[in-house]
Amino acid sequence: MEIKVIEPIKNYLKEFNSPVEFNLWYAKNKDEVDKLTTHKLNKMYHIMGYRITKIRGELMLKEDIESQHSKLSIDELKNDLQHKTLSLESEMEKIKETINKLINFINSNYGIIDVSPPSTTWTTK
Repeated sequence: MEIKVIEPIKNYLKEFNSPVEFNLWYAKNKDEVDKLTTHKLNKMYHIMGYRITKIRGELMLKEDIESQHSKLSIDELKNDLQHKTLSLESEMEKIKETINKLINFINSNYGIIDVSPPSTTWTTK
C-alpha cells in the first residue's frame, strides 16, 4: 500500500467580492459545497472580509475580523514605527543637549578635567 502525498492548497479556486456574489454561486453548487468541511472551504474559496462556517450543519458567513485587522495593521504599524523613530530621534537630540550642558557646566566650574583610562588590572566578575 502506498501513502498519498497531499499538497497544500496555495491559491483560492475562486474569490468573491461580497456575500451576495458568494450566495449566487453557492445556490448553484450547494450539493458539492455541503459535502466539504469549513476548513477546506476556507482554503478553497475566499469571500472578502468573511470566513465560511457551519452552525448546526447550516453553512454561514462570519465576518473575518482578524484579516481586516491584519490589513489595517500593516499601515498602522508603518505609521507607528515612523512616529516612534521621530520620537527617538528627538529624545536623542535632547540627551545630546543635556550632556553638552553638563560638560560645559563642569568645564566652567572646575576647569577641564582629565579623565584617566580604566586600569588594565581591574576586571569585572
